[in-house]
Amino acid sequence: MRIFITGVSGYAGFHTALRLAAAGHQVTGLVRNTAQPRLDILRTREIAIMSGDIAEPDGYRDVLAQSQVVIHTVLDKKRAKETDRTFFAALASLPQHQGARRRFIYTTGCAIVGNVDVPIIDESVEPDPAYPLAFRRALELEALALNLGVVVLRPSFMFGNDGHNSVTADWFAMAEAGDPVFRGDREKGWSWVHVDDLAEAYLLAAEADRSIDGEVFCITDEQRPRCVDVMRACLSAAGYDGPISFEPPVKGDTISMWFDKNEFSTSAKARRQLGWFARRLGVLDSIPAAYAAWKAAKRFGAVVSA
Repeated sequence: MRIFITGVSGYAGFHTALRLAAAGHQVTGLVRNTAQPRLDILRTREIAIMSGDIAEPDGYRDVLAQSQVVIHTVLDKKRAKETDRTFFAALASLPQHQGARRRFIYTTGCAIVGNVDVPIIDESVEPDPAYPLAFRRALELEALALNLGVVVLRPSFMFGNDGHNSVTADWFAMAEAGDPVFRGDREKGWSWVHVDDLAEAYLLAAEADRSIDGEVFCITDEQRPRCVDVMRACLSAAGYDGPISFEPPVKGDTISMWFDKNEFSTSAKARRQLGWFARRLGVLDSIPAAYAAWKAAKRFGAVVSA
């Protein structure tokens, strides 16, 4: 199939493009800056890279129209609602493929739910309206209302491979700087997913039959470690054995302000209906290999920390 991916230089988009290409699909990725070194890795796998701004669909509409599957992985942090609605409108204006309904895979995250009184989040839990990310649920509903085969994926916190813009990359960088700071509740924990397992979920969603149209899936392994234990594993892998400074959340630091609580979710629905399950080791067992991968990626300029 011809597959179009937004944000192909990002963490989820990059590894999803690799997985889809390995499965034999013809992949085109949209990015603003085509000169990023990490994109050369995609080019060697015959993934086409095109320059464009999601908010300006005239620049990529023809390629979009030729695609059987469209995967939206990027969040415009400055104009999220406006940009996604522009993208939805571009999709809605496309002619349908003859004999086949176009599939649209929209990405949000398990963390859009916020402060709700449930121990484990699944797809039936509605977000706290006061939570800063709750607007993404409204965008999910708008996407699901499109006359397309729409599937929503909600990844949990990602880790593994190059660690591009991940929380674990931040903690590796803190270890190398020798001044690690943990902000917020020491007892909080999050659900995680290896970025390769997430890429597999995108592949399964792209190739699935119409029975999953209109569905939302949380994509997460079932391990729920404390964040401070994951941080300590990151520091240890990087060779840091000194103290950690424990500080309260600070304004402007999204991770400490928005996610200073348990963020536990389940992928039971994805296992039942999508046939997805986590193959990789959990985050704590994967950290030594993840650190080595992050270091290797840094050496040739293919990764940055958040």
